[in-house]
Amino acid sequence: MTKYEARVKTRFGEIVVSSDSTDDLKKNIESLDVTAVSDAVSKKFESIIVKEPRQAKPGLESIYRFTPEGRVELLKTPSSVPMTIGLLLYASDPEPMSSDEMLSRGIKVGNYVSQTEYRKYFDKVPDNRHVLTQSGRQWVGTEIIPKLRGQESAEVRASSKVS
Repeated sequence: MTKYEARVKTRFGEIVVSSDSTDDLKKNIESLDVTAVSDAVSKKFESIIVKEPRQAKPGLESIYRFTPEGRVELLKTPSSVPMTIGLLLYASDPEPMSSDEMLSRGIKVGNYVSQTEYRKYFDKVPDNRHVLTQSGRQWVGTEIIPKLRGQESAEVRASSKVS
């Protein structure tokens, strides 16, 4: 029976390193090729590994969430397509979002990100995916999210009147 055990949660599961002494534990940890283990486990079990979905930014859990596949799911939808694009990019930040992913939601991102009125909010990274500019993050944080929270407050007030 081992005396010492180190458990490390990883993106693909948990690594357990056991030993009878702290010196052996240290040696076992130092000799562990984490990249090789990760690659081997990921390759072998990729189709069955349960991944923890990303979490919404604190305080925004009622506005969006992530599916187990890692896609952003909006629980509240802004009133315009550019605002929806902004919220999607804000939620996925720091990861850029592809035009194809937005197109799968029925949004032709090119119709909006190049418009003079919205150009300052959106940018493209070298692989042609989209991100928010600093102005875009401020726009979402100061205009879009408060409007969606206002919808929540109105819904709560309406439901309390019905009760």
